[in-house]
Amino acid sequence: MTAGSIREARRRLEALQAQVQQQRDASLRAVDETGDASLHDVQWPVAIVPRHHARLRPLALRRKRAFLARVRALVATVRRTSAADDDRTLDTPDELDATATRVVAATCSACRGSCCGNGGDHAFLRTRTLREFMAAHPALDDDAIVEAYAAWLPERTLQPGCVYQAAQGCTLPRAMRSSICNAYLCGGLRRALLLANRDTRGVFVAHREGDRVSGGRLRALPVLQQD
Repeated sequence: MTAGSIREARRRLEALQAQVQQQRDASLRAVDETGDASLHDVQWPVAIVPRHHARLRPLALRRKRAFLARVRALVATVRRTSAADDDRTLDTPDELDATATRVVAATCSACRGSCCGNGGDHAFLRTRTLREFMAAHPALDDDAIVEAYAAWLPERTLQPGCVYQAAQGCTLPRAMRSSICNAYLCGGLRRALLLANRDTRGVFVAHREGDRVSGGRLRALPVLQQD
């Protein structure tokens, strides 16, 4: 990037942040009018994220077959190779504390998984993912491994989106997901997590639409129940 493009990117980010600040202040004034001081007197980290404009539809049989064929192919590759042959992927992420987990849930559910939508019919699975799962379940044969991944496929998914992307988020257990699914944090989410602490009781989430933001709202924690 040139110096000029960097300055322009910073200018746009500052403009977005100013818009979000105005929206957050307006939301807090509305809270004042309701008399709910418990929500006003807390820190509200800001997350500027996209919004995944996808519809919930039945998971097509062709998509299910394509995905399970990929899983079977990955299993076969794992059987005849070693870990040294695996594609380079992100390392396993550090565990998030309770507050960070709730901020992630509040932010990602508002976004509806824009980044997850790129999972398509492959769900970002790689040989490393299957190798780790197979090592944790050595008694499973190839058919049982494929069936284990098939068992978590939802009947209805967001389309366009990942085969595991259902109405309430990913249906696949974290231990079976790829490293990138567990580790990836978008820029807006990272900035919110930098400000979150044990006293954080909510996050202000706004959606980025080009050079504007919309849909800003206060989301008190927890938005979703954590297992």
